[in-house]
Amino acid sequence: MDQKEIGKIFYRDGFRLAMQHLEEELSPERLKAAVKALYEAMDGLLEAFLSRAREDGKPAACKKGCDYCCHQSVFAVSHEVLYLEDFIRRNKSTGEGERYLEKARSKSLLTLNKPMEDMLKQRQACPFLEEGACSVYEARPMACRIYLSSSLKSCEREHLNKSKAGQKPELYEFPLQAGRMLNEGFVAYLRQRKMESTELPLEQSYASIQTLGQDFASWLG
Repeated sequence: MDQKEIGKIFYRDGFRLAMQHLEEELSPERLKAAVKALYEAMDGLLEAFLSRAREDGKPAACKKGCDYCCHQSVFAVSHEVLYLEDFIRRNKSTGEGERYLEKARSKSLLTLNKPMEDMLKQRQACPFLEEGACSVYEARPMACRIYLSSSLKSCEREHLNKSKAGQKPELYEFPLQAGRMLNEGFVAYLRQRKMESTELPLEQSYASIQTLGQDFASWLG
């Protein structure tokens, strides 16, 4: 089976997952449950993939405390940022939330209205990176979940902007494709239900919804 067909399978899976949770009722609680199920499906797939990679002698280089990828541009879709906002509101203190917002606004100044090429070259810590680890790990966006490298040195080169032309981090392609297509299928169902989704840099989207006071309920409205 070629990559295009595999992508179609995951796209359909994402669409069906959203439909299973939201067809009967479109509510904030159902939406949160749907996003949680989407992440759990991807995490289960990643666990199996990483286990197989270890068996094949090609283990992932990613581990807690390695944060090179947490300094680059991360894009997230509306439902992901709202899920993250809900997680922070329920699990973090007011002071922590204010700190996240301040850092998100600060990073937004570096990325707002920049050409894509310049944005991708930007190296600035994620607003949610604290002491070398993700402080919102359970609610991190799909892009963070599927960014898995087999080479620490390749990530270091990218982080320090020392990569040669065409040289990228040595990422596993299967998780990248599976996660992207699952998310695209999920969004396709939301749009079919007249829910507009946008994809923006995480810090911009988070700062925006916080400033506007948006949540799942207002998004549905």
